[in-house]
Amino acid sequence: MRTTLTLDDEVIVGIRKLQRKRPDASFKQIVNDVIRKGLEAEVGEKRPKFTVRTFDAIPKAGLNFDNVQALLSEVEGDDRKW
Repeated sequence: MRTTLTLDDEVIVGIRKLQRKRPDASFKQIVNDVIRKGLEAEVGEKRPKFTVRTFDAIPKAGLNFDNVQALLSEVEGDDRKW
């Protein structure tokens, strides 16, 4: 969401200090990080870290990923819905 904020001078000074410590971060990133941390401290809720579990996509013996239609026919049958 886009919005306009009027920041106090001491807030700008603090953000500029953080920018010097984190030159790779944009002003927007720093402001969002600081607001997020402030909200977590105020509300006391922190979202659990989202992780994606991966697995090796190695087909079982006799299955081949080179021909997806043939693979689907083998796994789901020829009467599968398209």
